Amino acid sequence: MLHNSYKTKTSELISRFIEDNPKKGFTAAELSAFLKNCGVDVNKTTIYRNLDKLADSGRLIKQKSPVGDGYMYAAADTEHHCEEHIHFRCRECGAMLHLDDSKTADCLHTLSEHLGLDIDLSASTLSGICQKCKQNDTHSSGTSDSSSVGVSQ
Repeated sequence: MLHNSYKTKTSELISRFIEDNPKKGFTAAELSAFLKNCGVDVNKTTIYRNLDKLADSGRLIKQKSPVGDGYMYAAADTEHHCEEHIHFRCRECGAMLHLDDSKTADCLHTLSEHLGLDIDLSASTLSGICQKCKQNDTHSSGTSDSSSVGVSQ
């Protein structure tokens, strides 16, 4: 995933982390913990520099975290053309879902037209609880919600 003129252990581990978690959003702190667990102690500047290179090259999605001042990262999916739709990040499990269905596109178009907005889809992420986590919670609370929107994972 990192295409440097030379490969470092750090860049290889970062690539492995991203490839092993293609549907999960993550923070720089989570990546740092992974690297430490692999026996690599890397300073924050190196981690952010690598993440920024991946985001600039289109291999990662970098978006402002809905909680706090940091950023969330997720592997960009070239099949889903991430710059053409919004995403949903589950606050429970960290899953990143592609909201690339026609209902969501129609809704965004309507919002844009009605409110006169120019929505930057490449920087738009909704946050909440995904269907899987909601179902797990439903089983424990005894409630259910049958509404759904088409998403790609």
